[in-house]
Amino acid sequence: MLEAAEKIKKDFEQLVLNVQVNDSGEARVAATMLLTVLEQFGAAMLLLDKGYASHAPIIVRSMLEGLANLINLCNDPNYLNQLRFDNARNNVTTFTEYASDTSMQDDPKAVALLNEWRDKEIPVKAELAAIGFKKQDVIEKFRLAGIQSTYIAYRVFCSFAHNQLTTLMARHAGNKELSYLKDAPDELKQSILKVSLMILCQSMNLLPKISNLSAENLSQKINEIDTFWTSVTKD
Repeated sequence: MLEAAEKIKKDFEQLVLNVQVNDSGEARVAATMLLTVLEQFGAAMLLLDKGYASHAPIIVRSMLEGLANLINLCNDPNYLNQLRFDNARNNVTTFTEYASDTSMQDDPKAVALLNEWRDKEIPVKAELAAIGFKKQDVIEKFRLAGIQSTYIAYRVFCSFAHNQLTTLMARHAGNKELSYLKDAPDELKQSILKVSLMILCQSMNLLPKISNLSAENLSQKINEIDTFWTSVTKD
């Protein structure tokens, strides 16, 4: 399955690297999301292949959130302002807290630079807040994108990212001693791979909306990939 997934990844890479992205800010931002999802798919495969499968869901979690943002942006170019608000809001918080940290007080130049960065973000946040933009929870992103049914999977992946006790025990608990690099069951690895491939295909399906690639050409490639994947996994 990993060998098949690697071939699919290369096919998608060849497709993505030969398109022309539409000349708009929202298309270029959407393209960065799609490229990240494709890179993350490769990263998840590396973890699955090298014995670190229990950490792959952390990557797949980010892929799923990226898909939600990508769908929302492709459906509504104005969603770019939601992303801009989220970015400004997070930056204001980060720069403010970093500059006020006690460990930074001996470096006034660094503090001044952080404050300068914060001051550039505050007007952006204020401008967008004034026209109604506010913090958007992940579940809201998923609902808006029409993929709220995947939110349960997202929550499961969060348990891997947040080192919940259930996940920690599954990774390291043994009968009488702790385990290191205990490989995940094949069923789990297969499930992670299938979910990540599904996210990648859904993301790729949006490529014609942001580039010069025709929906017909993409559909043909997706059908070829689907037939190939089915032939590999039918047993």
